[in-house]
Amino acid sequence: MKNVVFIGSAALSLIVAVGLAACGADEAGSDFGGYSEPPGESSGGNVAPPPAPPPSEGTDAGTDAAAPFACDGLDKDSPVILYLSADDSNSMGSPVQIRELLNKGITPSASLVRTYEFLNYYRIQYPAPPTGELSILPHLGETKVAGELDLQLGVRSYDAVKPRRPVTITFVLDTSGSMGGEPIERERATITAIAQSLAEGDIVNAVTWNTSNNIVLSGHKVTGPNDPQVLAMAASIEASGGTDLSTGLAVGYQLAGQHYGTGRLNRVILISDGGANVGVTDEDLIGLQSEDADKEGIYLVGVGAGPGENYNDLLMDTVTDKGRGAYVYLDNPAEATRMFVDRFDETMEVAARGVQVEITLPWYMRMFKFYGEEYSTNPEEVEPQHLAPSDAMIFNQVIKACDPSVVDPNDSITVVARWKTPLTYLDREVKVTMTLADLLAAPKPQLAKGKAIVAYAEALKNPSKEAFQSALTLIEEAKAGASDPELDEIAALIAKHPVHLQP
Repeated sequence: MKNVVFIGSAALSLIVAVGLAACGADEAGSDFGGYSEPPGESSGGNVAPPPAPPPSEGTDAGTDAAAPFACDGLDKDSPVILYLSADDSNSMGSPVQIRELLNKGITPSASLVRTYEFLNYYRIQYPAPPTGELSILPHLGETKVAGELDLQLGVRSYDAVKPRRPVTITFVLDTSGSMGGEPIERERATITAIAQSLAEGDIVNAVTWNTSNNIVLSGHKVTGPNDPQVLAMAASIEASGGTDLSTGLAVGYQLAGQHYGTGRLNRVILISDGGANVGVTDEDLIGLQSEDADKEGIYLVGVGAGPGENYNDLLMDTVTDKGRGAYVYLDNPAEATRMFVDRFDETMEVAARGVQVEITLPWYMRMFKFYGEEYSTNPEEVEPQHLAPSDAMIFNQVIKACDPSVVDPNDSITVVARWKTPLTYLDREVKVTMTLADLLAAPKPQLAKGKAIVAYAEALKNPSKEAFQSALTLIEEAKAGASDPELDEIAALIAKHPVHLQP
């Protein structure tokens, strides 16, 4: 049995319909995101002490909380070494879908809640390292249970470098009948927001798809922000017909390949309500184009256009995971500006490729509750993830000692992050070692906000007035009398949950 705990949506059983070879040459240019010319998961959480089998597909659960854990039989000379994954750091669809449902008075399904995406979406501020570097900021706090410790790791990238490198954007636009009304407005808003973020010389391609497909832009060089032709294309799209996602993706990737640029950021932007009902989706096609074998891939950014309870989250979550890009959801047109203007670099760019995080704990500790996507004692079982500039991977978990009496404050925790530079594939590493005493004594405002966000997400899985009240208490503790619009938003959403409203 593989010693890995998977947390997140199950992969769909998808049929391979198209095989396209990856195209392009070795990547060149700046390693730091700026451009240079090329030379030629309630606090109950995911209880998962290793070793453990993976949970059932589609769940966000670990193993039994009551699993025995005693010091007898543990090797005092063997520290606990684990490898962690938080999913792509800019997958953020889950909390926005939840927000839309709560604003409509609908109780969200627990299956929609991916706690690590809440940690991605709501910003926890960590100081940026120098350009080209990553930093690790561990925070440790005591819980109310002896021998249990809250542990949060922030792996922070450097801030986005300006000017950024040129981009080639290929829109794959769902214009099927189900996109009528709110979804098509959100789709138009996405194109308009991205147009606002483009610069002279960027390239835009676009294909619309329903039961057929239509190339509406191919190799169009924009004149600058708000290019008239791109804006006209956004205004002209209409909803009609069925949904043949497979063919639309195939044509989109063909266009992206034809206009692939060495030294450019190459992205396919799939915008859909996820309601594919004609043809097949081609997971292998997406995976092939996002491979990192000998060049930067053509990564897929998925934009969920909703609306609400009719939206197919599983489809969009699966294809964007395979495409190794961001997964965002729009609950209103203004969200497009937030994601593709205010957070354009976070959503589109790559600062560090294939980030793998390793943590070494004292021999008497185990992972008790884990709120990331997956962890394992075997590094090959945890897929490395890309990290965007101006962004952080947040790992929030609870670790537990086999006996509180064996905890030594002088023992240490070591965290290592390994990655490759985005364009030249150089191996890099950063390492931090701190004693338990030093970690417990250090200021930790980021941990307080992380705990509040996690408590909110976990309460959504098992809603009760007590769970929501606990989350509200942690929100107030994290704010510490200061203003935090994100935590205020979460508190307002809790107030709208049907369970919280019950007398």
